[in-house]
Amino acid sequence: MDRKTLKKLPKVELHCHLDGSVPMDVLMELAEEKGIPKDIMKNAIAPEDCEDLKDYLSCFEVILSVLQTKESLEKATYAVIREAHEENVKYLELRFGPLLHQAEGLTTEDTIKAVSRGIKKGTDDFPIAVNLLVCALRHHSEEENSQLFREVSESSAGFVAGIDVAGDEAHYPNECVASAVTEAKKNGFQMTIHSGECGCANNVLTAMHLGAKRIGHGVAVKDAPAAMQKVKANNVLLELCPTSNIQTRAVSGWDVYPLRQFLNEGVAVSISTDNRTVSNTTLTDEFMHCVNHCDVTHQEIKEMNVAAITHSFANDVTKQAVINDIEKQFELSTTY
Repeated sequence: MDRKTLKKLPKVELHCHLDGSVPMDVLMELAEEKGIPKDIMKNAIAPEDCEDLKDYLSCFEVILSVLQTKESLEKATYAVIREAHEENVKYLELRFGPLLHQAEGLTTEDTIKAVSRGIKKGTDDFPIAVNLLVCALRHHSEEENSQLFREVSESSAGFVAGIDVAGDEAHYPNECVASAVTEAKKNGFQMTIHSGECGCANNVLTAMHLGAKRIGHGVAVKDAPAAMQKVKANNVLLELCPTSNIQTRAVSGWDVYPLRQFLNEGVAVSISTDNRTVSNTTLTDEFMHCVNHCDVTHQEIKEMNVAAITHSFANDVTKQAVINDIEKQFELSTTY
């Protein structure tokens, strides 16, 4: 499959962090507005080979410095949606951690409303459906994360469709967030949890036990057949982010990337960017890597996008509309 055709085909992205995906030109613009030398934003792009996940996450420090106002959050959100639309993403789930954007006095409600305004503007301007996932951060206390999820459940802002837990999994396993996540589940939130990104397949199992219907990354189950079968048996989808997974050394390289293994085993998977800017990638890039390194076919790309929207946190009307679009456009495509 050629890149031009792939870019035009309808796609679904479930795992996209707002802060890590703000286009570079917008980051530089926000830096200038804040009186920061714009060239410092070049540090937002992670090395192709990071030491580990913690090293990768260090890139966010410079990004977060310019995402502390309502205006910057709205502008950033709109810009990410615009870029997703430009490669024909039909459904996007943006995730962000409100507690990371309160250094200059914003509240959780302020941040959610600002991002929601950006989503509203983006979905008004472009033919794309977008929902929001609110992330708790592992290094925050259980009390902070529980309070976050309570405030989200009480928020009047729209577009929040689910919750997530992100951050340094190696040092803060799922047990560190169990209480907060359990409370959120009681409030009816749909849930995905970053797990299995740092070599521990057991974290995937604990995330499922906590109620996650999707797993952020989950690549560690490639070396744990029993865990992989539990993922399959429970119809839990793995949100794979290939470039990021290799950058953070969650997987050592393309020669051992488990996408083909998961497809052959019948495990539900989707492909996402994780962080478009930090990983210097697009969703089209990610699928092209899968074509070139994992021999993914036209049919398998369609099936992964259908799996993504099926496992999304969208409503049934949106799901069916996106599935219909995928089926129609892939059928019309003559590239195999």
